[in-house]
Amino acid sequence: MIRQNLHMHTVFDDGKDTCRDMLQACLEAGMTSAGISLHSPMPFANDWTAEDTAPFLAEMARQKEAFAGRLRVFTGIEMDVLSVDTVDDTPFDYVIGSVHHLPVRAIPPGVDHLPEVTAELIAVDFAGDADAAAEMYFSELLRVAENPRMAVCGHFDLLTKFDEKHHFFNPESARYRRAALRAMDALCDAGKIFEVNTGAISRGWRTVPYPSRELLAELHRRRAKVTVSSDAHSSKAVACAFPQAEALLRACGFREIWVYGGEEGNGFYPAGL
Repeated sequence: MIRQNLHMHTVFDDGKDTCRDMLQACLEAGMTSAGISLHSPMPFANDWTAEDTAPFLAEMARQKEAFAGRLRVFTGIEMDVLSVDTVDDTPFDYVIGSVHHLPVRAIPPGVDHLPEVTAELIAVDFAGDADAAAEMYFSELLRVAENPRMAVCGHFDLLTKFDEKHHFFNPESARYRRAALRAMDALCDAGKIFEVNTGAISRGWRTVPYPSRELLAELHRRRAKVTVSSDAHSSKAVACAFPQAEALLRACGFREIWVYGGEEGNGFYPAGL
């Protein structure tokens, strides 16, 4: 059983529930440790700002104390590559590096916001060339590989969030595959941990986790490090599809995942799956 989840969001950014509610749900789901990851502030207008950081850190300090002896609590940040130069990550236990937007406009469109946004992004900003959009997305992930602060690569193929219903991208395209494997190789060479993310399942967009089974097979060939997270935005989803994610990893040949142990655990370490 997977007993840790490091990727969750709360009312401090775009989540629905409090830190306490999320951690209590993790405890009730049988987890022994959990981390909540604040979204990093972005260099353009959105629903959360740098002013959210101090209250979040203070609340997490309270929850670490409240759950002591029952659940080990860690404080993380999901740092977007577009905000990397504006974030001080020193107060956080770990950093997830992610790409949510493509820098094609002053206010960059999100790759996982709504199907309508993805359709417009491909049509308007890439003249209908979905492979070009994919190439930019995966090239942005190279910035995660280059950043020593980012231990985990979040939802590697996030741009396919809506593809089970809308088929925006073709992962079998030579250009798509070449861009994805180039980013994968760079991330592997940098020792990054790839997140197997079940968030789109809980939100009804996917029936399988990110990365795809095909990409997970490529990760196994490269002896990549993986972890499992739910990217939960509500307490009901903290352990969403974890048995499915574990079965998928086993089917692809993985026998361990990487978990975070804090300073006494020397950061991330492998644990049997």
